[in-house]
Order: sequence, then structure tokens, then C-alpha cells
Amino acid sequence: MNKLNRRNFLKCAGVGAGVAASLPATTFAAPDIYGDNILIFVFQRGGIDGLSFLAPMDGSAERSDYEALRVNGTRIPSASLHAAANGWGFHPAAGPLMDLWSNQSLAVVQSVGLPWANRSHFEAERYVELGTPGNRFTPTGWLTRHLQTATNLPPSLPMPAVVTESTIRLSLLGEPSAVALRYPTSFQLETSNYETEQEATLASIYGLDNLELNVAGTQALNAMQIVKAIDWNGYVPSNGATYPVQLDNPGSLTGFGYELKILAQLIKEDAGLRIGETDFGGWDTHNDQGNNETQGWFYNNIRDLSEGILAFFTDLDVPSPNGKTWAERTTMIVYSEFGRRAYDNADAGTDHGWGNNCMVVGGGVNGGELYGDFVGLDEDSLFQGADVWATTDYRTVFSEVLLKRLHQFRISEIFPGFEQSVYAAQETNVVSGSMHDPDFGDPEIILKHGME
Repeated sequence: MNKLNRRNFLKCAGVGAGVAASLPATTFAAPDIYGDNILIFVFQRGGIDGLSFLAPMDGSAERSDYEALRVNGTRIPSASLHAAANGWGFHPAAGPLMDLWSNQSLAVVQSVGLPWANRSHFEAERYVELGTPGNRFTPTGWLTRHLQTATNLPPSLPMPAVVTESTIRLSLLGEPSAVALRYPTSFQLETSNYETEQEATLASIYGLDNLELNVAGTQALNAMQIVKAIDWNGYVPSNGATYPVQLDNPGSLTGFGYELKILAQLIKEDAGLRIGETDFGGWDTHNDQGNNETQGWFYNNIRDLSEGILAFFTDLDVPSPNGKTWAERTTMIVYSEFGRRAYDNADAGTDHGWGNNCMVVGGGVNGGELYGDFVGLDEDSLFQGADVWATTDYRTVFSEVLLKRLHQFRISEIFPGFEQSVYAAQETNVVSGSMHDPDFGDPEIILKHGME
């Protein structure tokens, strides 16, 4: 594998100093080892049915209520579940995750959600990605604000943020260094004629000033040189890692498997990646959910998710330049905008709900445990008699990963209005690591950011 350090990057750019000179203008202090760590955000769009991904088993205090609620085809037999902890078990198709669970690299926080119920995909997704529940118009995403306030990153990073989709997602809204990389082999200018000359001309134009458009253009040119120097087609995953393939086309990876493979390869190329985001859609299972069928909608999604995550961390379990493995340096958050109703509907599906699971995987995770406060499935314990309560604000989990895994302490700027008292009451210890004193700022800052 051709490692891309800063010097090699400048050599392979091939378009003169104009491209190389204008990497993102953020200035950082001297890096610490936490600045080497990587965060991957997997957004499960559509609202995954958390009570099917992680269900109560026989002997659990919640099993009888679960069976009474799930009468239209979504109930999973207890014997089919993979035992996790506290009487709960993972979906039958989640077997690959048990390897990560057993070696304590995977944990689940139950009953996570927005600070209040919102069953609109559009609004809930937006609130999660912007990091400002209650304000739909925040001009930057939560990952953008992390990158722009981090104090421990290297002075320059060739490719710090990548979204493996066709467009930049709201989590990285306003971050000029972020690159959308859905198809690496097609990441180039539209025409191959006079490509070098075009690149040099664009580099000179973008280098005229530090306006956001110019910085973003320069970053795109920089990223293009990095991507072009990587052998995407000849890549062989480490440790025999096997990314999930399409059931009807075994010669091709699933979309999720392909995107995780892109991220793994970029990480191992040492191209400076610190933030990666990928989407996994298809969780809006209002009808024919297919929990127990090997060809069912939900079953296949869970298989894809589980095989992909296991392959990703297996692939990364090789030494990195700072002495740790890439897997030890990488922490993944897997989250959905909301959960689904505790009961299934007459169409063998589930409708929009509130509280849900949040998976945390990889480096620094205190795995093999369930976290959070799950209050119950009886009618009196459900929100409005229908939904799992969200007893842990999603910002608590995200903040904990930022604080303990990335040494990012400026929580007040990343999640404006999120109060330290809420974090202290809900802190889960799902990850370990030292941290600076967290800065939650002025509790009244919510009014300064135009919150609705």
C-alpha cells in the first residue's frame, strides 16, 4: 500500500505550489495522541426499529410486555436472539457483531433520542446533524464545529473529513475541508483533456484569497490528487476482512460495505482522515418489516450493517504510525434520528417513535455492556403509551465520545444550549479516556444562538 504522508502528497499533486499551499486555514495547537484519533459517524436514516435490533429475551422483565406489543409479525423468538446483557439479545442477523461484543469493542446505549419526541424524519434528522435541536437554521453542522474548534489537530491535514455520499451532509455543513467521495475512481475533473493545465489554472484561481469557496475548491483539488494516487481496485482488506456483498449479485459489495471499505482504505493510507460519515438508509419499515425472514427487509439490513461493521474493524486491526492499531484509534457512532413505536401495526411493520439505541464501536469503547436508563415496556412506562422513552439526550453520548476520545472540550460551541447538568446526570461511561475540563459555557447561550 502506498502511504501518503504530507511530503508524498505534495509530490503527487503535480499542479505546483498553488494546490499545496492552501490547505484548510484552521490553526491548531501542538497535537496530542488524542488528536490522532478518528471518529466515524454512521447515520441510519429512516428510524431503525430499536426493539427489533435489540429485543428482550425469555427471563427478562420486559419479555412479556414485548410479546403483548408485537403481535403482527415483528416479534422475534427469544431462542433466535444473540444474548447480549441484562436479558436482552441482538437480532438473529446481527451475529457478526457478537465478535466485537465479545472482545468488548461494542456497546449499546439504550433509550437515546432528541430531548423531546419529534416523529418527522426531516426535522429529526436535521436536528441531529446540526446538533441544535429546536433550531433548524444553524449554519454549520456539529462535526463542522468540532473541526473548527479542535485544539489538538496537526497544523495541516490533507484530507480531514470525508462523507462517502454524493453530497456533503448537514453534520459537516459549512466545513470547507469536507469532501464527498461516493465513487473514488470517478473523483476527477469532467474531462481528461488538458487535465494538468486545468488543475493548475484552478489552483491559481483558488489561491487568490481565503474565501470559503476558494478554500473548498483548493481542498477538492488536494483531495483529488490524494484519491488519484490510491489503488482502489487493487485493494486487499487486511486480516481477511470480508465486506458484505449483495445477495443478488455476490460479485459486488453492498452500498454500505463499499462505503466502509472506502473509509478503511483512506484511514490506512494515512491521508489525514479524522472525521468520516456514511449513511445507511432503508429503516423506515412501516409495512412488511421482515424481521425473521432471511430475505426480509429488516433482516437483510441488519446483516449488511453487522457484516460491514465487523469487516471495517477487522480491516483496521493493523499497526498505525503512532504505535496503536488503526482500530484502536477509530471510534464509530451508529445512530438513527428516532426509534419506532413499541407495538407493531396491522401491516407487519412499525411506525415512528422516539427513544432508540445508539451503538458505539471500536477504540476506547467500554464494550460488552448495555448503558442508559430503559424504563420499561408496560403501558405506564411508555411515552404516550406508545414509544420507548428517550432518557438519554443523544448529545450526551456524542459529547462523551468527543470529550474522551478526541479531547474536544468545547461542548458549548458544538452543542450550543446543551447544559452541563444534563450531561452530568446522563453520562454513561460508554467510552474511556482522559479529558480536559469540559466547557459547556453559559447556560443562557441558547438564547444567543437564535434557538426557537
